[in-house]
This record gives sequence, C-alpha cells and structure tokens, in this order.
Amino acid sequence: MRAPRDAAPPAGLAAMMGELARLFTAGAPLPDDPELAARCRAHVAGSDRLTPAEQADIYRRQFWLRHRDALREDFPALAHVLGDDGFEAFCRAYLAAHPPASFTLRDLGRRVADFAAAHEGLPPAVRDLARDVARYEQALVDRFDGASPPPLDPAKVTGMPEDGWSTARIVLHPLLALMQLRYPAHALRGELRQGRSPALPAPRPVRLAVFRSDADLTMRCEELEPPAFALLEALGRGAPLVAACEEVAAGVCGAEGAREAEGARGAEGAAAASAALGARVGAWFQQWTSWGLIVDVAPGSGAERG
Repeated sequence: MRAPRDAAPPAGLAAMMGELARLFTAGAPLPDDPELAARCRAHVAGSDRLTPAEQADIYRRQFWLRHRDALREDFPALAHVLGDDGFEAFCRAYLAAHPPASFTLRDLGRRVADFAAAHEGLPPAVRDLARDVARYEQALVDRFDGASPPPLDPAKVTGMPEDGWSTARIVLHPLLALMQLRYPAHALRGELRQGRSPALPAPRPVRLAVFRSDADLTMRCEELEPPAFALLEALGRGAPLVAACEEVAAGVCGAEGAREAEGARGAEGAAAASAALGARVGAWFQQWTSWGLIVDVAPGSGAERG
C-alpha cells in the first residue's frame, strides 16, 4: 500500500535530512572542522578519492555559490557598492540570519532591505548608500511578478459628473512604490545595466515612482518633483482628489511664501505658486495615466459631497 503523497518522511530520514541541511549551510569548510567532519561520517559514505567531509563540502560550496549568485543577480548595485569581498561577507551574514525558507530563489532576498537597514557590518563610508540601494533593488524584485489589476475604464472618467470630482478618489496601481532616498540609487543601477562600471554617486535626495509597466512587463523608475510626489502620496493614502490637491498646494504655497519678502509680496508669491501648481496637475495626471499608475476612479459618498 502506497503512503499518501503528503505523508511526512520517516523520522530517521527527516533527522538525516535536517542534519545534512545544517552541514551544507555551515560557513566554514567541513574538512577543517573536526566536529563537523565527524558528523559528516555519520551520513556520507565518501569515496576512494574523497573523505565524507570532502564529499559533503562540495555541496556546501555549491549552496553558498548558488545563493550568493542569486542575490547578486537581484542586487547588482548593492554588490557594486560593497565590492566582491564586502558583498560576500554581506551575503554570508544575511543567509545566516535569514536562511532559505522557500523552494524558489525568487524569495531569497525578500528581507535584504530590512537586514541592511540594521546590519552593523556595512562599511561606514558606504553604509547609507548601500541601504538606499538595497531598498530600491528590493522594490524592483518585489514588484516584478505581482498581479496586475484591470486597466482604468475610460467610462469612469468621462462619466464622472463635474461636481463628483471634488470627492472622487483616485486608485493607484497596487504595485507602485513611492520612495524617498538620500542617494540616486536608480541612476547607479541604470549605469550598471548599460554595462558600465560607474563611480559611487554623491548624496542627492531623490523622490521616485517605482512600478512595472503592464504594457511590456518591464520595471520602470521615474524621478518626481516634490509636489508631484506629495500628490501621489496623498492619493495613495486615500485622500479625495480635491483635498489632496489642496494639501499639496498649501505646502507649495507655504514654501514659496517663505521665500518671498514679508507683506504683500509674500501673499502674491503664494498666489502665483498656487496658480502654477494648478496648471501642472493636469499634465501630471496625463503622464501618470500613460504610465498606468491610475487604475480606478471611485466616486465619493453622498455625505462627502454634501
């Protein structure tokens, strides 16, 4: 009688598999450690040419090479920032803290950004850059194969009554990531993808929209000016369209007014900034729609309109 497919392996086999997994993920060469070598003899036969520890160490080396290379493929800019030896050390520390828990290597780096944010072993000279790069590259990995929502129905735009726009909510693509970074991590990775070996960038605060283009299933990153970024953030929080625009306008007007002289010029400067922002919002929405960032327009409730 056959055992069910989902039946647990025999206790002895499960124990052996667990022990081999611990040996294969050991950080040091197995033949160099007498205790590990003795544990290998309990489960590995060896051969005429290789001791049990030497034979098991082949699999240990392959484990590290395969997983390091998988991380390098997903995080090439982080590897560039840290250098070969630094990235090797980072991978070992990361895999020791977060050993593989999935059958697919796609999930191997899902904790890299969080780990880098707290890892004290990063070189101080590149610590902030490495953490920004890790955040950016993980955002690319996380969104690469996510599910796409249906595209925006044009009838929801053309059929919206004029007074409905005051409370309408703009629904953004669920795979959109809005990121504020201290370094232009996107530019560094872009140069690497072009086959260059760029110098490490100087600090430059950037605001990014990271998303997947559903038209051709490619990852894209667009740098946004601060008011456009703030508006997308407000819409992403669920703020109604007009309220979100007013929130951003208040911030822009406050900043512009502070730059003007006290008195009438300050008021005039704020009014001019508000008018200029209004003219730009339409262009932003056309651009965001062309990128596929807007996937729905939800009308507000009657209470909100009232």
